[in-house]
Amino acid sequence: VALVGQSGSGKTSLTRLLFRFVDAQSGEILFDGIDSRDFTLASLRQQISLIPQQPELFHRSVRDNIVMGADVSDVELQAVAAKARSLEFIQQLPQQFETKVGERGVKLSGGEKQRIAIARALLEDAPIVVLDEATSALDSLTEQQVQVAIFELLKHKTALVIAHRLSTILRMDRIIVLEQGRIIEQGTHQQLLALEGRYYQMWQHQQGEFLGE
Repeated sequence: VALVGQSGSGKTSLTRLLFRFVDAQSGEILFDGIDSRDFTLASLRQQISLIPQQPELFHRSVRDNIVMGADVSDVELQAVAAKARSLEFIQQLPQQFETKVGERGVKLSGGEKQRIAIARALLEDAPIVVLDEATSALDSLTEQQVQVAIFELLKHKTALVIAHRLSTILRMDRIIVLEQGRIIEQGTHQQLLALEGRYYQMWQHQQGEFLGE
């Protein structure tokens, strides 16, 4: 499911509610029919992987930033790195998986940090994945590589994708258009274009920006 809408429409607030960083003032959030408040915070958050726009990396090795304390074999580590399209650049680092990434991952590019975060999420293997504008800070070529890694991650999972660039969500099963905390439209990309409503306007605007139409 993709969430789109202008800044302030409620996209990020929804993800904060999912993780229970805040609790809903009314209504309820159900996971397979169970109220989110009936889970312990630890068990709830084990069900969800988050890949934010700016992933947090620690001033530790690449390996530490992927495994996050888990006991993982070298074979498994290389496999998730390959799926996340990060094995190639890791093998070119001075000490490969043992290379320190610097404070907040300063030694890595934005696309490399994203692919480390995706490798981390692949290893977590949570049934729900939340992507919060995960490719909006990347150039087009890097975005393509990260997109491939993202679709590898999303296989057989429930995905909630927040996106500003509508080109990143064309393959979603359902797109929800938010405005001031309310759902104003929902459907597939083609269904929403046929409505010629808010989503159609957003699509035309973004196409015009790139194509000069």
